[in-house]
Amino acid sequence: MSGKDVDVIIIGGGIGGLITGAILAKREGYRVLLLEKEKYLGGKIFSYEHSEFEPKEFKQLLYATVRSTVIRSDPPIDELLKAKTFKDYIFEGGWHGFIASDRSRMSFVLKALGGDCKIVPNRGLRWWLNEEWHELRDLMQGWTMEEVLEGREVSREMNLMSNEEADVFDHVDMEVYMRSRAKSPKVRQFHQVLAAWETGINDPALVSTGEHIKAINLVHRSGRDFQMGGCGEPEGGFNSLTRAFVKIIEDNGGMIQTASPVKEVLIEDYVARGVRVATPEGDQDYLAPAVVCNVPLQRAYPLVPAEYWPLEYMDRIAQIWPLAGILGWVCTKPPMDPNFAGIYVNPVMPGCSDADGFRGDVLFSCEDAGVIDPKRVPEGHGLLAVWCGLLPRNPDEIRNEELVDRAVEGMFTFLKHLMPNFDQQVQWYFLTRCEELYSMSVSPGLVGDRRLPVSHPTVKNLHFAGDSVAQWSFGLSGATGGAIHCASAVSGRDQSVILPAYMR
Repeated sequence: MSGKDVDVIIIGGGIGGLITGAILAKREGYRVLLLEKEKYLGGKIFSYEHSEFEPKEFKQLLYATVRSTVIRSDPPIDELLKAKTFKDYIFEGGWHGFIASDRSRMSFVLKALGGDCKIVPNRGLRWWLNEEWHELRDLMQGWTMEEVLEGREVSREMNLMSNEEADVFDHVDMEVYMRSRAKSPKVRQFHQVLAAWETGINDPALVSTGEHIKAINLVHRSGRDFQMGGCGEPEGGFNSLTRAFVKIIEDNGGMIQTASPVKEVLIEDYVARGVRVATPEGDQDYLAPAVVCNVPLQRAYPLVPAEYWPLEYMDRIAQIWPLAGILGWVCTKPPMDPNFAGIYVNPVMPGCSDADGFRGDVLFSCEDAGVIDPKRVPEGHGLLAVWCGLLPRNPDEIRNEELVDRAVEGMFTFLKHLMPNFDQQVQWYFLTRCEELYSMSVSPGLVGDRRLPVSHPTVKNLHFAGDSVAQWSFGLSGATGGAIHCASAVSGRDQSVILPAYMR
């Protein structure tokens, strides 16, 4: 396939690649060729939609999309799969509802491109305190007036910051920032726990204050908050979102090929000329004037050899660490609370505090996807998406079997406390060790001016998308931001104009 046939080749059919392709196809008239190595599109947001996978394929796809392996299930995962238990459900390999509201970056881009995808919002956020649930906005009821005023002043300062003002705090951690802003431990803990839930990082010393401020302001300025509608998910699962962007690409002359693993980017005289694809008939070269790589930067070396990267860039890539944790699904009948379609947050799971060997108190969160979106489950069932964050390095918690076991036990101890009839109520569950829910954690030293640019520094016509490139925000929101910046670089036009100014 020659450059006469396509204008840009995109490597990777995750959400970053799909959005980049949709923008270029719809707004610029580019002939897009998107290549995905797996048989299915979506990457990290892939939905197991009424799936009937055999055990081998399910496990392979789970690891390929979110670097996850099943560590515990009941019944055993092979039995669940052989019995086709999942054919009545819709779930993902990870949790992606944060900032996925109907007024998120992703939603604005989709609407600007003429696409459509109904978003089901969260309705409530409960915080576990003193052995009971509290609505987020009610937490200050037990505070002194001095603490209330201090808390309001801290929130006011954050909420009034522009993105440029928040940039100053990109490399300031939340622990230091809150010590400088609040005397009350309650005020400090409130903001630190909110940042931990938002970023998936337990230790406030590892959370970028600038990223946290910009993320919460993105929600508030959209007219939403975390209590009502700041989070959400596409009705019927995230494959709905994938299909919406695929339709835009194909309706505007683009082509998508799955089961097409790219072996390398073809580079001649430091100019990207196309890609080499492994096919059943042998390697095949596809040529195009521009190439976009939507593979996480820390795994881009086989595609773009190290010899093309400046040493400083290689050092920055080596420092990137992803967001990792224990993720899973717990199916119940009836739901834990059929009247609450929101998010649950417990700041510290039983036996999983900083004193128990973890770096920071391990936060637990869940939501009943079956209550939020009944299309995901059979009538009368609940489907809890459960998760807690664990570090992949410094220290490596996610591969520490003792800590993983402790975190799993903490999850079930808490869930059984919430549901006294847990063993009778639970129909099935499985938990995974996820090594890469997001490509990059939003920590000081990684974000802001330390992110890699969307265009390769020495190879012309080679660009990058995803949540780890130059932009702000993370996860689905970050991947959308990276896609917009990448499409701008490819086209030479500012594509961020399709977003409200506060999201750019």
